[in-house]
Amino acid sequence: MLHASTVVKLRYRDEMSAEDAVDVVVEALFQAADEDSATGGPDPIRGIYPVVATITADGFQRLDDDLVAERTSTLLASLGGDATGGGAVL
Repeated sequence: MLHASTVVKLRYRDEMSAEDAVDVVVEALFQAADEDSATGGPDPIRGIYPVVATITADGFQRLDDDLVAERTSTLLASLGGDATGGGAVL
């Protein structure tokens, strides 16, 4: 939780869009899993990703798994890995 909350605190902005919020959540969950051996992270090879949802005045809406997979792949690429979770090609 410490690592996830740190990402949220550093990246949160009052004016952020729902799409930006999804990116922050995906990164927060990834960083938490990366720093805690007991927390499972995303597994692109097996297609395992976190469940992400938005909660608004209109209610709870789970995001499509394909969208979460896409945002996770983008995060992994920005961190120097590939879409399958492997390291950067040197």
